[in-house]
Amino acid sequence: MTADDGHEGRSLASLAFALGLWATVLGILNIMYGIGGTAENKLKVVWAAYLSVGQLYPDLFTSDMVYRPASDSVFMLLSIGLMAWSGRCLHNSTEGGIVAWIQSIATCDSWLSLMSTKEAGEKMTAAMWCIVLGLGFYIYQSIVHWNWVDVGVYSVTAALLGFGVALMFAAKAEMEE
Repeated sequence: MTADDGHEGRSLASLAFALGLWATVLGILNIMYGIGGTAENKLKVVWAAYLSVGQLYPDLFTSDMVYRPASDSVFMLLSIGLMAWSGRCLHNSTEGGIVAWIQSIATCDSWLSLMSTKEAGEKMTAAMWCIVLGLGFYIYQSIVHWNWVDVGVYSVTAALLGFGVALMFAAKAEMEE
């Protein structure tokens, strides 16, 4: 993955950083409160079972909030490792390092597209709204129903984020022409 501007794999590293951050937050919430079940009946995800589709442990969820070192620790190490690796890649491929990359996300012109199509066009506006709605839907559903690993919520979120990212790439390609 080599780009002409010297930013090898920045898109992949950005995605990996976001996934690592998301997994780390889920891991911490799971250890502290449990992230499955309902708001009244919280269940803890057993990551060894969840990620191996039941091969390493029979139950995906458990009602006891016992810390499972082989499951929780390995999941946290994987998520923090993914975030560290991608953060290093982003730091090395961005002028100014990881801090400049984070600032570029916060100050990106694409966010202005949420309020006006004049900034980057209709495609970028639709892309940004899909991304905001996808993230908002996931966070709202997860907090209200306290089920952070719901396949149905993932499906809606993935569709919105996927369309948003695809439209964003299309809008950027259109701007470059």
